[in-house]
Amino acid sequence: MPRPGASAAPLPRTPRGGRGRLSQVLRLRLSLLLAAALLLALLAFAGLAGAVFAQIQDRELGQLLQRELARVQTLLAQQAVGEQFLDTPGEVMTLQFVTRSGRVAVPSGDPQPLPIERQPTVVDVGGRPMMVASTPWLANSGATLGTVRLGMDVSDALAARGTLRRSLVRSGVLIALAAMLAGLLILGRTLRPLGRLAEQADRLDPGDPALTPVTTRRDEVGRVQEALQRALAAIRERQQAERDALAEVAHELAAPLSVVAGRLDALAEREGGAELEAARDAARELLYTSQDLLTLARGELERPLAMEATDLAEVARRVAGEYPGVSVTSAGETRVLGSPLRLAQVARNLVRNAVQAATGAAAVTVRVEGDGRAVRLSVRDDGPGLDEEARERVFDRYYTRRSAAGGSGIGLSVVRAIVEAHGGGVAVQSASGIGSVFTVTVPGLSSQIEDG
Repeated sequence: MPRPGASAAPLPRTPRGGRGRLSQVLRLRLSLLLAAALLLALLAFAGLAGAVFAQIQDRELGQLLQRELARVQTLLAQQAVGEQFLDTPGEVMTLQFVTRSGRVAVPSGDPQPLPIERQPTVVDVGGRPMMVASTPWLANSGATLGTVRLGMDVSDALAARGTLRRSLVRSGVLIALAAMLAGLLILGRTLRPLGRLAEQADRLDPGDPALTPVTTRRDEVGRVQEALQRALAAIRERQQAERDALAEVAHELAAPLSVVAGRLDALAEREGGAELEAARDAARELLYTSQDLLTLARGELERPLAMEATDLAEVARRVAGEYPGVSVTSAGETRVLGSPLRLAQVARNLVRNAVQAATGAAAVTVRVEGDGRAVRLSVRDDGPGLDEEARERVFDRYYTRRSAAGGSGIGLSVVRAIVEAHGGGVAVQSASGIGSVFTVTVPGLSSQIEDG
């Protein structure tokens, strides 16, 4: 029975509803990854498209500049001078004839010559981006007078490039957002079966783990479902094998333990003595533990109970008689509709638990009282009590705090299962150092007759 001592740490359990949130988080993460990948691809495309556009634009502007320079040379050969050489005079293009000494000869008002660039190149001229190119300025005699320099303002072209890049980036962001929303919808439908599998896994009955198929698709979710089905089938087979082995062992133990307990009981009554009484109590403890194991192994707690009118106070007195010193009091209507065998098992496990925790059997009191609607069986002891962790887990199967005195940790779990099968509940009130009170509440006979 659970009492203060060493125990294993409880296994963490995901709260119900947490699985649905996890599936939503997974859907959001996948959608974000999809949107991020698409955004990176679109940004890379925008960068590549901008670079290609700039390259094409530079090539076309350079070709235009080269054609203008060729036209100027043709006009020079025809003895023409001045800015009339340009097809597009004004602020867009600037034509200069620069002497070998670096002085701007034409137009005479330009104080600063354009840079010399053999190939069309974009440079900064007076704070303006310009594409410039140059060619030799030759006299009719063939002598080199200087250079002909042509510059073209490319501010509008660069602005167009920036506009294109910004448009591509904005379009990419909008497309990525739209893709994320579409991904949320598509992934939501795709992952919905996985969420339902997670919800079923959260509600699995450890005693009989089974899964209802949620999809027939042969995709990753379908394979996860098939893997879970195979795993649960293997678990059920293993559980059944363990139950069969446990039932066989418990059955083999029960017969000789019954004989030993009976003989020791008879010897203790005839000859007395503390050693015989201790041996009798130990044999009786082993016998009752083997009965609990047999009950679990056979799956008897999952089977319908054979109900009949039973006086719970009489059951408690009969059980308390097995533990000299335990007192029983009763009040009110204490009859219930239940299984006498299983109710005796409940009372015995509670009394055993209390006797083992108390300073002596005389410190254990049993109280049965009813008001017609419900009957309550309370077992009080003066033991060391239970801390908060033990109170929360005391009815869990295989949980025990009695490392020194032994304990299987199944007695109180059997109590809870039997009481719940009778439509009732069990609770504990306890604190370290002040003892414990275990209270079983089941519907009274009269209330069940009325409800029936």
